[in-house]
Amino acid sequence: IPQLNRCPPVTLRLCQPPTGTLVKDVSGSHTPANLSMEGRFPHTASHDTLSVTNNVTKSLSGHTLKAGFYFDQIWRGSFNPLGFNGQFDFATTANNPLDTGHPYANAAAGVFNTYTEASARPYTNYISRNIEWFVQDNWRVARRLTLDLGLRFQWIPPFAIRNNTLSSFNEARYRAADAPALIRPGTSGTQRVGIHPRTGAVFPAAAIGALAPGTGDEFNGLLVAGKHPQEILADRGVMFGPRFGFAWDPFGGGKTAVRGGAGLFYNREPAGFLTNALTQQPIVNSPTVFHGTFASLASAGSLAFPQDITAIDPVSKVPSTVNYSFSIQRNIGFSTIFDIAYVGSLGRNLQWRRNLNAVPFGANFRPENADPTNTRVPLPANFLRGYQGFGNLPQVEFASSSNYHSLQVSADRRFSRGVQFGVAYTWSRAMDYNSADGEVVSNLVARRVWNYGPSSFDRGQVLRVNWLYDVPNAAAPHTLMRAVLHHWQLSGIYSLTSGQPLAIGLSTTAALDITGSPTDGARVVLTGDPELPRGERTFSRNFRGEVVRLPSVGSIGNSPRFPIRGPWGDNWDLTLFKNFPLRESMRLQFRWELYNALNHTQFTAIDTGARFDLQGNQVNARLGEFTAARNARIIQFALRFYF
Repeated sequence: IPQLNRCPPVTLRLCQPPTGTLVKDVSGSHTPANLSMEGRFPHTASHDTLSVTNNVTKSLSGHTLKAGFYFDQIWRGSFNPLGFNGQFDFATTANNPLDTGHPYANAAAGVFNTYTEASARPYTNYISRNIEWFVQDNWRVARRLTLDLGLRFQWIPPFAIRNNTLSSFNEARYRAADAPALIRPGTSGTQRVGIHPRTGAVFPAAAIGALAPGTGDEFNGLLVAGKHPQEILADRGVMFGPRFGFAWDPFGGGKTAVRGGAGLFYNREPAGFLTNALTQQPIVNSPTVFHGTFASLASAGSLAFPQDITAIDPVSKVPSTVNYSFSIQRNIGFSTIFDIAYVGSLGRNLQWRRNLNAVPFGANFRPENADPTNTRVPLPANFLRGYQGFGNLPQVEFASSSNYHSLQVSADRRFSRGVQFGVAYTWSRAMDYNSADGEVVSNLVARRVWNYGPSSFDRGQVLRVNWLYDVPNAAAPHTLMRAVLHHWQLSGIYSLTSGQPLAIGLSTTAALDITGSPTDGARVVLTGDPELPRGERTFSRNFRGEVVRLPSVGSIGNSPRFPIRGPWGDNWDLTLFKNFPLRESMRLQFRWELYNALNHTQFTAIDTGARFDLQGNQVNARLGEFTAARNARIIQFALRFYF
């Protein structure tokens, strides 16, 4: 492989393997070179938007009535990324009987784990629209009490797919009796070959795992939007979002306010979940060849292999959020407002992906699942799946949820007597099953156990302090002294933030099948609480690495999603201003800005990758050590002219 760089440009294609992407070694020890081509080019795309909105307000005695209408429509067309130029995976895997144990050796020997190539590049075109209307009443019930009452109506029709380029797998439409059989491994003399399970016909070894010709339905359970639109993207109809709020002056003096409110909000599904469904069977075939060599690749080209297919939950719920709050504000004098509030949010029908075709735990260890040509390794994953004829079936579901609860305390002083400041403290907790759209949740372990926990962006405690100080003008009898000593300002922001949740990774020095499932891996075993008190943390020890253990073969580990937290953030930003009045409407300002003004080291990342040898010994000497830090002090100067 290193000699590829020395190939003459004219003969480069003759010196290198077929164009493809060399992906990261799953063992984590090496990252093979990346030889890839951007799957979107040559690229064409369009995005057109039409929006119409109108609101009307009517004031009556004690009421301010509002009503409005909103409509938008988006036309979008584009080529989506596809591996039309072919994609190789040279990663090491225990399931590949040809595997050399090292990704670079695999590439040099022409041994690949998988090869995938798309059959077409369809131009996808779809329409999305929102139709919304609302009514609202701001009702002053009494001098000290005001209510806000409202109701929003939202109709969010499903995406309208033009050109009939959307497909989905539907469990209810799948028939086990119609499933195609797979070409199985066998031997012919001393050679490893593929055997047709019905006819006994012999195929090259590269055909092992392909759909056996003449058996079953290759598109069993697949639906196309043009023929079955309601079974892929259902219309939820008009949805109702009530809103309520109040403001109350309990004492009538205008110095205390009690406020509260709640509302239900709907959000259009992000269009990104359609990407894979627009570029898959039967619209696009992306056959995958497993466990072959460059020499044998062409002989498997005429056979179809099980493909990964995106399934879309036909229930098609719409993501929603309930926001609510209750606060008390008080003017405590000195031009300062004190505020204490409870703020919460509930997310419902959020997007996750769930693999309908995950291989059960322990499947690789069952004797009947052993490769007959090498009983030390199991059959490829597609032989062990529930829905035969397919690879992974990640179903997009709007079924996830989240919750956020917080205590928020602040004090703000408006600019008075040359001083302005604000202090805000938040004590909060954000919990979810997945912190971003499209993340995969387990289909083999109870999701409440395996996936639920702190959000990846959760910050339990946040303190912010900001200030602006007009430095008093010193007595200066001379014009030059006044020019130097007068009109100075000092401002700054101080931030203190607790660390983000972190996962502890798991890898081994050599390929090791722990769970017996090629689709679902294990987590580390924790024999105690890995968290260290802040006072005991050092540069090289930020959590208890001694409680992190390799799970035993046949288990899945016991670590939660995020068992530890990263370092706190502690930062000072300062700015010094000098104003030079020129005329009534003109001034010159000199600015001296310092970011991380104290220049203290603020670490941002920790090595959380636990790595074990096959005896279970931890071999990552940097486990728990800081690996990255924020920028050192940055100073910049500016001269501004205001007019």
